[in-house]
Amino acid sequence: MSGLKNKNESYHISGHISSSLEETIDMIIRHGVQELSNAFYTLVKVNFKVVIKYSFSILLCLLLLRPSNMIAQLSLSDIQLEKIEQRSVRKYVKRQLKQGGNKIESVKASWNDGDDLSEYYKDVMTFEVNNSLMQVWGNYVSTDPSTLWNNRKSTKGLMLQKSPDKIYYEEDCIEQTATGQIYYLNLKMLLGLLNMAVAFEIISIDHTERLIAFSYVEGNKSLGVQQIKFYPLDDHSTKIIHTSYFKSGKRFRDRRLYPFFHKKLTRDFHENVNNILQEESSIKG
Repeated sequence: MSGLKNKNESYHISGHISSSLEETIDMIIRHGVQELSNAFYTLVKVNFKVVIKYSFSILLCLLLLRPSNMIAQLSLSDIQLEKIEQRSVRKYVKRQLKQGGNKIESVKASWNDGDDLSEYYKDVMTFEVNNSLMQVWGNYVSTDPSTLWNNRKSTKGLMLQKSPDKIYYEEDCIEQTATGQIYYLNLKMLLGLLNMAVAFEIISIDHTERLIAFSYVEGNKSLGVQQIKFYPLDDHSTKIIHTSYFKSGKRFRDRRLYPFFHKKLTRDFHENVNNILQEESSIKG
């Protein structure tokens, strides 16, 4: 990498150390944390007063420039299961813990941009909303996700955030939908007689193309990706195309069960978001 030398090289500072803070900061930028540590040691030997005068600034720079892997990371074991209302979601998290990969960063999407989709089943649903593209798009990406995903057929039990690691429970407010968020939902099927947990990660939000993509995480019963694309029909209406690519390795599930329940859950989700938008519009007058 330009401007850096390999680990076998070292930097030596002459005995004439300047007490200038600007020079100290410049050295930090050019040579990094290891060299700053060497410089600090030399400063101690040469001029103790300089160390006292600039110790706080040097310590602050050390903290700001420390490698990202030194920053404490949250683990799945940090999740407080008693704060999760849905039994199915608690069981899902416990299963993840048993499978290993304790860090939140270890929870991976089952599909990534560029992966081949030819082996997946495909389902496409289209919706129309009587609001402008900007209003509809803004509602999907800027509304608290807890409000979006809590509806008749699904409830959010948990949300994890990657980089920086955060854990959100049902009562926590989330400002907006963002990449790196992992949602754990409880899906209510057969009038609530059957409850099943599902987890997916938001992998892309393209504000130019008006596209949201989220992928089931590895270890989920179904794998794949869902893409929600927004198109303007005119100044006051918007078309939404929700495309799902999925597979579980079980033919009956993929050909019969998944499409049947998926359509109901997807329709309920979009109807809920539309209701939120209409309520907001009526309040604004």
